Amino acid sequence: MLRRLRLVLCALLPVAASAQGVRVTGVTYIQTVELRPLVNDSISTYYTTGSGEWRTLADGTPVRCLSGNDFCTYQRSGANIFAAPLVQDLSFASWGIGEGLSIHADVRGRTQLTTEGLIYPRGDRNFELMDAYAELERSWGRGRLGRQWLTGALGVYTFDGADLMLRRNKFSVEGWAGRALEAGLNNTFASAELAGIENIPPDQDGYIFGVRGRFRPDAITAVSATYQRVLIADHSGLYSERAAFDATTRTHGAAIDVAGTYDFVTGEWNEARLRVGRAGLHALGVSAEVRHSVPFFETWTIWGAFTPVGFNEARATLDWRMQGMPIVISAHGAYRKYAGTDAGLTLRTNGWRAGADVMWQGSGAISGYASYDVDIGDGASSNDVRATLRWSGDGERTFGITGSAVQNIYEFRIGTGRVIGGGVDAAWPIAPDLRLMADWGLYRQLFSIGAPGPDWTQRRASVRLEWTLGRDPGLAGKGK
Repeated sequence: MLRRLRLVLCALLPVAASAQGVRVTGVTYIQTVELRPLVNDSISTYYTTGSGEWRTLADGTPVRCLSGNDFCTYQRSGANIFAAPLVQDLSFASWGIGEGLSIHADVRGRTQLTTEGLIYPRGDRNFELMDAYAELERSWGRGRLGRQWLTGALGVYTFDGADLMLRRNKFSVEGWAGRALEAGLNNTFASAELAGIENIPPDQDGYIFGVRGRFRPDAITAVSATYQRVLIADHSGLYSERAAFDATTRTHGAAIDVAGTYDFVTGEWNEARLRVGRAGLHALGVSAEVRHSVPFFETWTIWGAFTPVGFNEARATLDWRMQGMPIVISAHGAYRKYAGTDAGLTLRTNGWRAGADVMWQGSGAISGYASYDVDIGDGASSNDVRATLRWSGDGERTFGITGSAVQNIYEFRIGTGRVIGGGVDAAWPIAPDLRLMADWGLYRQLFSIGAPGPDWTQRRASVRLEWTLGRDPGLAGKGK
């Protein structure tokens, strides 16, 4: 990790030396989490209930009994262990190299302070280059070259390549191309990282091409359209080909938003949404939304072959601000209808969710928030309640107390799980460019009605240090 980090820093140093300004922002994050890993175990068929390959134990734990064996296998919770990942994020920015030219880079270092035999997710990848690119900003547009993020209606994509945006009056057109990277991994499609977690990983890299147009006729209206495809390296096919559009405007005091994404490979609309909302009706704000959703999978993964089931949903929200009081109450509800599964089984085809939130901001430094939500779906349901009380002092000092209770009912496995937790968090500035945050919590997990696993209490804690070296280019004229 240190060798790779030195290489990146050495590449940036010549640029930084010639730049008028350099800014380095760091976030050091240490977390401790208590976990119960699953371990494989076996038991005599004498202690099982039922017949055939799949049976249960007296406490409801499912076991697998292969024909001809006098024992059955299953997974159970092992002894409690602690994981303690340490993450160091560094962000570099340098400017003043030339007119409108700047250099940006984000790197991440990881290690584990203790493992107890467990590798925390991504904990064995000690160094990661999140992005590193040169940017040229001019009145006619913007250009980028290097590893960069692309966000929009199609989600988040990372690639090594070039991005060019041209602006003219109320229009802008942006195009990009390069080697595609897997979202969240920052590795190529054919990398060992993806092969290590997928049974049938792609055997070739992908190349991304896309274009996006934007039109903003006035301050309250915006329209955009996007087209993007990810090609297999040998041009034998596509990993994905999608398009998206979105538009927003305001008229007669109402805000109208419409958006959609289309998958050319499957011929499905993955998302289609229309939302209309209005605020300021005396003390009331209302909104209504209709939505169609179908899961999206790239063609290299086998999950798309299982014909994912989509749903249609209608949702409404009501906000009420009490006159003369610092309280805002919000209530929402939604009903969804699932498409047919063709699974040969009679399954639930609808679901609903509802909830309410209360926010209170006192005249002093104390504020509060509470919420309740319930979600009833096919195969499982959940409801949770949360409450937070927070003090905010001068200089970004804060202290908060949080409590929560979550219940999950597993209809397919006949069991109920509950998590009751509480915690505290605090943040305070040590210096103008140095801020410390910490939190600690306990979460009691309770199982009943045949849900697998014994009751236990999980402990979590984290410390986060944010620091900055160098001035902010946006505050150059203010002595920063």
